[in-house]
Amino acid sequence: MLLSVGAAAGRLGVAPATVRSWERRYGLGPGGRSDGGHRRYTEADLNRLLLMQELVSRGQAPAAAARAVLSEQSEHGSARSASGSVTTRPAPAARAPRHGGGPGGRVLAVPGASPEVRGLARAASRLDADAATGQLGDLLVSRGAVRTWNEVLRPVLVSIGVRWVRAGVDVEHVLSEAIMDALRAYRAFLPRPVPGRPVLLACAPEEQHTLPLHALAAALAEQRVPLRLLGGRVPITAVATAARRTSAGAVFLWQHHLDEQGGALADPDQLAELAGLTRSRPARRLVVGGSAWKQTALPAGAAYATDLEMAVKLLQPPTR
Repeated sequence: MLLSVGAAAGRLGVAPATVRSWERRYGLGPGGRSDGGHRRYTEADLNRLLLMQELVSRGQAPAAAARAVLSEQSEHGSARSASGSVTTRPAPAARAPRHGGGPGGRVLAVPGASPEVRGLARAASRLDADAATGQLGDLLVSRGAVRTWNEVLRPVLVSIGVRWVRAGVDVEHVLSEAIMDALRAYRAFLPRPVPGRPVLLACAPEEQHTLPLHALAAALAEQRVPLRLLGGRVPITAVATAARRTSAGAVFLWQHHLDEQGGALADPDQLAELAGLTRSRPARRLVVGGSAWKQTALPAGAAYATDLEMAVKLLQPPTR
């Protein structure tokens, strides 16, 4: 197998300029020759590039990743035959090329961040949803939902929010889908919830960003709390109806963005309907979250969760 720089870049899902940069800066160039004498990437060369891409995706600086790749190559060794073609002994195990990565992409800068944050930002910048989902899956298993959200996801999401013009809507959408896929898969991986009255999770009528709800659902699932997730932009009447139909023991309502009137829920009737959930029989706990709630009076009987960890504590079933 002999590949041009464009073909090698296509196998990796990056721009040809990236592959040329790795050759120019770190010496990860092609070692083969075509019949016409043109330099070509061999299978061993492609394996090196795949390893380089994997290490960078996981947060290593490109220079450090290149040193690791070259060190592994030196351990395995290579030799040239008399005809000038490259033979390897034995080459590192082949890594399947990552599909889904876009051709290059703008780098999402997160200066001073942890390697995990930088790795996720790089995967998002490349539009590599598979790499982002895989990294998040590993983090969720090793750290849990709350730490993964606070230490990795929030810094990346904040960076996208601050730099959205440069990062692009495509980066935000790819990362959002990867996050939801990882959180859903993690919930499916966890033990089944214990029987009991579920927790109802919903966004306020003007809120459509559901990632915090999915993170909260994963954190509650770790505690084996049964739940129902309604998603974004749920009318208050629908929340109340669902709470009664499911005999929910607690309701969580999320709103981060202000509505057109400048309040989380400006309609007094809606606030009164929410307050009614806490006075129903059997009793229900009402918890709200998101910065928009700081701009308006809370429904009567509601508790305000300042962060994900607090929301999990407030929504836990009462101990008997």
